Formats: sequence, structure tokens, C-alpha cells
Amino acid sequence: MFRNARFIKLSVRYSSTLTNQKVWVVTDGGIENTLQAMALGKRLAGSNQLSENLKLKTIVSSKKLQMFPTIIQKYIVDCNKNTASGQNTVSACLHLSKVAKNSFSVYVGYPNIPFINFNQVILPKYEANAKMAALGPLAKQKNGIITPAPLLDITPNVIDHQKGYSAVIVGGHSRDCKWYSEDALLLADNVKRMVQRFGDEVTIVFTDRTPDLVKEKMSKRLEGQESIKIWDSTKEQETAEKIKNYEDIIIHSQRVILTADLDYATAHAISKNKPVYLAFGAYCRSYLLHFYRWVIDNRLARKLRIDKSNYKTANKVQDKYSYLGHHAPWGNAAQVFQVENTMSFVENEIISIRQELITGKRRRQ
Repeated sequence: MFRNARFIKLSVRYSSTLTNQKVWVVTDGGIENTLQAMALGKRLAGSNQLSENLKLKTIVSSKKLQMFPTIIQKYIVDCNKNTASGQNTVSACLHLSKVAKNSFSVYVGYPNIPFINFNQVILPKYEANAKMAALGPLAKQKNGIITPAPLLDITPNVIDHQKGYSAVIVGGHSRDCKWYSEDALLLADNVKRMVQRFGDEVTIVFTDRTPDLVKEKMSKRLEGQESIKIWDSTKEQETAEKIKNYEDIIIHSQRVILTADLDYATAHAISKNKPVYLAFGAYCRSYLLHFYRWVIDNRLARKLRIDKSNYKTANKVQDKYSYLGHHAPWGNAAQVFQVENTMSFVENEIISIRQELITGKRRRQ
């Protein structure tokens, strides 16, 4: 059962079908999945807004289909054209690739099946190094594009003013970051300290990864705090509206605090030039550990460590959200992530490979 849960997480990243400049972005409606899917979709469609050339589709698979391992789902899709396509599986991309003739499928993330089932699979280097390690240190799969950083939206943000609050983004337990509802209470206590000691206003975001038990315990612990607002993103009916609200929260915040299971949300917040603090980073392993070592070493994020003592140490604290000690200046996100170069490389690769399929002529290496 645990293996199935891990597979569901890995298999819902993104799929896109290109037909004559038209791009369909197909996601499960999750915040992380949709953000990175739309980042690439906007670039390929040449549009920053949903339009005739750029459409966002939310597809939810049946619970029965999600029970099967990935490779079995592939054969179910092959045999049954009427099977529901996957919110939590790769079956959405596989199904649409068969239904839409002359389509070109791009899948962002690790699909847990051979990459050859898609026209292209895109993985950031830190994730590819960990998940493809079993294939060898220099292993490459056909149809794979390995990027130096996650795919991030380069659309400029128009900020009329910052609203002066701290945004706290809550994920959930995963195989590579095991934290539980008891740990969520520690995070809630830190949020209380931010309000009581620093005079912060806080907006808490429950994502699609947040378990109901974590929501319940944190909401109960923070009950009665007027300076704390809680937004449950799963209650939004429209995916586009959900993503707009989430990005507004990030853009207008002064700082962002995230649980360490949310690697892409962390990269997204960093790309918006926000001070980023991480909770539960000590529980990370595998590709998440690689990612957080990378961003912390490049001074793009800091560990969340708020002083628990009753006496004031304000004169000794350089960063009250990361407690005592000397902190180097924040790093340059644009220089580390190389967002424009990464996106241009991926766009050119996809266009070139698609042209090969259409014309039958191989490009010069």
C-alpha cells in the first residue's frame, strides 16, 4: 500500500499535448503540479494567459484505476479507451496521447515507467540523480531531458504593494520526508511565536498534500488567533482560480515558510525573491535532501529556528526566524536557477524533437 502511495505522488507531475501551437496542460489540480505545468505550457504556447492556444485541464482518475501499479495502468489504458484518465497516475497523459492524433506528450517528473511511453520526460537534475541512480551514475533514458533546475515561470509579477504577512505553506508526509501530525503541532507553536513575539500576521495554506488530521490539529491549536488566517486550497473548485489565489499569497507576502516535502513550491517561492524558511528539513532524504542542500548552500533558504526561550535576545539575533548565529546575505536566485536559460533549453529541445517527428529529418548534433 505504501508503495502505491509513493507511485501516486511520483506520477502526477504534468502532461502536455501540442497540436499546431495549441497546448493542453493536464494536471491533477495540485498546486505544485499545476505551477510547473503552467510554467512550461505558457512558454510553449507563447501566452501568459489561458486562451485558445493554452488550455488548463484537470483530470481525475477513478479510485479503482489508482489501485493498480503504474505499468498495469498503462496496459489498462491500452486495452480500454473509455477508462478514466489519471489525476494521480500517468494514465491521463497516456490516454490523451492515444486519443489526440498527431499529439506530442511531455511529462514533467519521474513517471515510474520507461520514458519511451512519452515523447519527452523532463526531470530536474537533483531528482534525476536520485531516482535514476539504479541505472548507473551516467545513465540516460531515451526521451529524457535533464535540466539543471526546476522549470519556473518567468512571467514578471506586478506588485502594487506587499501586505506584510508571513505565508506558511503546509504539505504532508511523504516517503522522502516523513513528518507527522505531532510535528505539525510544533509548526503551529512556531506560528504562534511569530504572532506573539514578532507581531506578525500569518496566512497558512493547506495544500492538496496536507492530511486531514494535520489540518484538524493545526486549526485547533491556532483557534482564536485573530492574526492568523487559514486557506484550504482543496476547497477551491476551479484549478485556475486556486493557482491565482496561491500565487497572490506568495507574491504579496514578506517571507515564506514551507514544510520540506514541497520542493517545487520552495523553488517557486525562491524565484519570487522571497526570504524562504524550511520546516522539517532534517527529515528529508533522497532527492529532497539533495535539493535542500543545494538551495541552502547557495543561500537561497534557511532553516526555521525560532527561539523558544522566554528572555529576549534581540540584540544577538541577526535573523529572528533562523535564531542565533551569523547568516550570510541571501543568494541570487536568478543566477542559481538560471530560469531563462533552462526554459529556453527545454523549449528548443521540444521544438527540435517535434520537428524531427514531423519531417523525419534528424537534426545535427
